[in-house]
This record gives sequence, C-alpha cells and structure tokens, in this order.
Amino acid sequence: MSSTTILLLMFGGLAVFMLTGLPIAFVLGGLSLLFTVRLWNEAAVVVVVLQIFDTMRSEALLAIPLFILMAVILQRSGVIESLYRAMELWFGRVRGGLAVGTVFICVVMAAMTGVVGAAVTAMGILALPEMLRRGCAPKLALGTICASGTLGILIPPSVLTIVYAVTAQISIGQMLIAGIVPGLLLATLYAIYIFVVAWLRPDQVPLDESATHVALRDKLVALKTLVFPSFLILFVLGSIFFGVATPTESAAVGVAGALVPAFVARRVSLTMLREAGIDTLKATARPSPTSSPGCRG
Repeated sequence: MSSTTILLLMFGGLAVFMLTGLPIAFVLGGLSLLFTVRLWNEAAVVVVVLQIFDTMRSEALLAIPLFILMAVILQRSGVIESLYRAMELWFGRVRGGLAVGTVFICVVMAAMTGVVGAAVTAMGILALPEMLRRGCAPKLALGTICASGTLGILIPPSVLTIVYAVTAQISIGQMLIAGIVPGLLLATLYAIYIFVVAWLRPDQVPLDESATHVALRDKLVALKTLVFPSFLILFVLGSIFFGVATPTESAAVGVAGALVPAFVARRVSLTMLREAGIDTLKATARPSPTSSPGCRG
C-alpha cells in the first residue's frame, strides 16, 4: 500500500470518526492502533506504548500546566483589565481603534502566557461588550477577538509549539523563535484590515462621538500598565532565547512573576490560588464537565 493511500485513509477515517461525536483522544488513539496493527503486526503495538511512555516522561511537557497556571493567575490579578483601560484611552477616539487595541492586547497576552483561551476569554468579557456598545459590527467584533485571540498558537511561549516540538523531537527554542515573525505579521495584517474596513465602510465601525478627549499626559501615565507585562515577557522569552533557562524553568519563573501584580492588587488568597490550580487541572488533565462530547480531547 502506497504512502498516499495510507495518508488518504487516515485522514478519511479521522473525519468520519470525528463526525460521530467520539472524544478526540479515542479517535486519534484508535486510528493509530488500527493502522499500526493493519500495516505492521500486533508486536508493533509495543513500540507505540513505549513511544507514548517516553513522550509523557518528557520534562518539557511540564511547561504546559505552568504556562496555563500563569495565564489563570494573570486573569485574576487585574493586569488584563488595566491593559484594556489603557488601550481605551489611546484608541477610544480613533475609528476602529478599539478593535486594533484588542489585537494589540491579544499579542501581549500571547507573549505573556502562550495560551489561546486566556486572550479569547478575557477579550470576550472586556472588549466585546464595549465594541458592540459603540456600534461596531458584530461580525467584525467577534472576528477580531477570535482571530487575534488565537495568536498564542504562534507567538512564543506557545503551548502548542511546545507539544509539537516534543512530539517531533526537535528544538523547542528554535520552534518558539520561528513563531515570532509569523505571529507579529498576522497581528499587523489584522490591524491593517480593520483600518481598511473602517475607511471603506465607516458604518461597520462608527466613530464614538461620546468618547471624551484625554490629555497626552494621562495617556502616558496609562502606559505604566505595560511595565509589568514587558518585564514578564522579557524574563520568560529572554531566558529561553538566550539559553539561560529551559522552557519549563522559564514557565516556573513566569508563574512566580504572575503572582507579583496579584500581590500588589491584594488579590492573592488561598481561595484564589486553589481556584487557579483547579482551572489549570481542568485545562490540562481532564475535559470540562460542560463541554460537549465532540469537543473532548
């Protein structure tokens, strides 16, 4: 059987079984075992088990729950709300400014956490109601959040990049560095698209006449909210790129750094830490009870 035929059969089987609503983990695992036994023999299953065991023993995978924990703590520390308020001061009186500011915040969040869900959730709560209130077209508002919120797939420290690098047995650092330019390029294209839509179809992105004028001094003061995210990005990414720390060690540093603004805002408590830990476990160890069977992995 040719490699092309095997590829078509595997992708065809993946599509068929996913449409049945089976959990993704069972679909992928079942197809792997089926093709392993069919194309080789029963003894090859031992190789699959050993490969799974060797992958799950990788210390690099410890970075995943740590980065997710960092994202959860940042969400509860008030950093995201402060960034959004600063973005409103700078872009609130510009046509399409809120949408472009949302893209900017998603880039910052992706560089801080590497988790897609953190940016989408936070912007869905903070930015979406404000954009809709100011008359932004729902499709453009939702598209901005969904598109820019997924930049965490590319922009380091991307959790998915770490998973791929461990699976493919290639350098995690090189993979993370390779995602910087594509991620920033996509964010720039999103911003350009928003400005073009605002220019060609101003009814889609109306200018908010009720927005008050803010003095330049107040705008510059608002930029202090970027100080902590900048230092956190520098510590996490810089330690990886310059070889000072492994991705797992830099993730641990990121968790410690994420606690700093929470302490400053006096939001650190045993309840907050317990809830952050539970959310991290839900994201890494088991599916959410509210998720549909077809989305479980």
